[in-house]
Amino acid sequence: MNIYTRKPIINSINIVPMLDILTILLIFFIVQTEFKRQVSVLNVDIPRTDTLGGTSGDRNQVLLEIAADGTMAFKGKITTASELPAAISELMKENPEASVQVSAAEGASMGNFIHALDLLNAAGLHIDRVPVRINPL
Repeated sequence: MNIYTRKPIINSINIVPMLDILTILLIFFIVQTEFKRQVSVLNVDIPRTDTLGGTSGDRNQVLLEIAADGTMAFKGKITTASELPAAISELMKENPEASVQVSAAEGASMGNFIHALDLLNAAGLHIDRVPVRINPL
């Protein structure tokens, strides 16, 4: 007489087919994904210094130019950083309504530009009253 004994049922889940399905889904999502591209929302056209006009003949407007190598020219003359506050103070004594316009050349470093603005502030000019021209890179 053959007595059949039942084998105990092992409660386990075969995960190999599940891994196959997950791998296929992963490949599908990687292929279907669109990677973000940088999109400019606003088209900003910065005016170049040659397109801005009308300031060369104004007696009350004086130009401070910053070259790419860091040299500064005030009223058409090359000026050092130590001479600039005295020149601005003298200008303000001669013409209290005068304003200084800063023009930075293409390739001028931001450090030189900020240094020039600091010198103007040290000479008594408020920075919010200083028009600025920057050539975009």
